[in-house]
Amino acid sequence: MRSEDPVIEARGLAKRYVRDRGPAVDSMGLHHLIGEIFGMPLRAARRAWSPTNREGAGDGAETFWALEDISFDLRAGETLGVIGKNGAGKSVLLKILARITPPTRGTATVRGRIGAMLEVSAGFHYELTGRENVFLSGAILGMSQREIAVRLDRIIEFAEIADAIDTPVKRYSSGMAARLAFSVAAHLDAEIMLVDEVLAVGDAGFRQKCLDAMRGIARSGRSIVFVSHELDMLERLCDRAILIDHGRIRADGPPGELLDIHRNDLRPASSDGSSR
Repeated sequence: MRSEDPVIEARGLAKRYVRDRGPAVDSMGLHHLIGEIFGMPLRAARRAWSPTNREGAGDGAETFWALEDISFDLRAGETLGVIGKNGAGKSVLLKILARITPPTRGTATVRGRIGAMLEVSAGFHYELTGRENVFLSGAILGMSQREIAVRLDRIIEFAEIADAIDTPVKRYSSGMAARLAFSVAAHLDAEIMLVDEVLAVGDAGFRQKCLDAMRGIARSGRSIVFVSHELDMLERLCDRAILIDHGRIRADGPPGELLDIHRNDLRPASSDGSSR
């Protein structure tokens, strides 16, 4: 990779979901899962299970686009804030970048190892202990056990869960799981961090500790994509922001300017239709 190459290049990303008499379905993700269960190639699974192919699927079936035509670059050392109302598509975008779900259209080129913190304890195996999950997360990033062991004490100390590190994660509170998840993402060798709203869990002191850690990560030349409804934190941390509205990028620019637009959108409308 040349030093001037973006670490993330998103081009025309779009994501369609299908509702068919029930909750929204990630049809491409289900195709992968069905193919794995039944030993079917992806193409055959897509033909065998498709809302448009199944008998009666057209009755009450509905498709909607969570994202449409999303394009942006992220440079090394840049911290990008992603803002928008609930349901705008922010979390879907991060899941595509993390390779958790594939896009329906478009491409996301990622140059570097990603540490994703998308939900409280996302990626953890609940039956494993905190210590075992640290090693599992590092292995997923391609690190050796020795490399992970070198960082283990720092991860435990930062997360402030030394007494529970050998307890299964299923017994953790949401705050404990969030602290460990953030500490793993911050201390293992990921060039790009994806952080989605999880810092809302925990006390103010730990949130400030995480903010300071992310500033250090950015200064070290690593990149961050940060989704949060805590707008003051986002403004203090990010170099740049994108505002997503109904699945599309409405604006891309300095965080302060975009946050002013977003705050105005969040104000309740008066009786004459204007915002207060």
